Amino acid sequence: MKIDNKALREAYALLEKSTPLGRTDCGLVCDAVCCTDACGDSMELFPYEKELLKGAEGFDITDGEVPLLKCTGRCERDKRPLACRIYPLFPLVATDENGNEKVRVIYDPRATAACPLCAQRARLDRRFVRAVRRAGRYLLTDAESASYLRKTSEYIKELIELEAMLKG
Repeated sequence: MKIDNKALREAYALLEKSTPLGRTDCGLVCDAVCCTDACGDSMELFPYEKELLKGAEGFDITDGEVPLLKCTGRCERDKRPLACRIYPLFPLVATDENGNEKVRVIYDPRATAACPLCAQRARLDRRFVRAVRRAGRYLLTDAESASYLRKTSEYIKELIELEAMLKG
């Protein structure tokens, strides 16, 4: 798989063999619930991935403002999109008190319903968490990817605020 965009290529490389449980496929813990219809959801594609994954076996891609990928079961691990590689985390972009952007890795609230690691707040492999952070930093170096990360980060922050309000 040839990746033309440098930031995406670096992010993919960082997360090629890393998983939330180290080198173990975390899908073995939950029977890959995030790869099935049981999850009932699709994964958002990061910029440049639609072209990269179009026609790849095991995926259905739908168009929209943000293209969505639906997994049809098992895929070749080296062809997983970035959302699958970082799952159940997200490299949240936040601005510090000096106005500098920082990448903070969080459990993605959109994953809570499907991922047992997320729901239980399991301790994840430190190398995986660092790889997600570094991937986020690489993506911030590309204008289109940075825009996607900022927009998605704002959406996730709103979800977190809403969840906190509902809990009282």
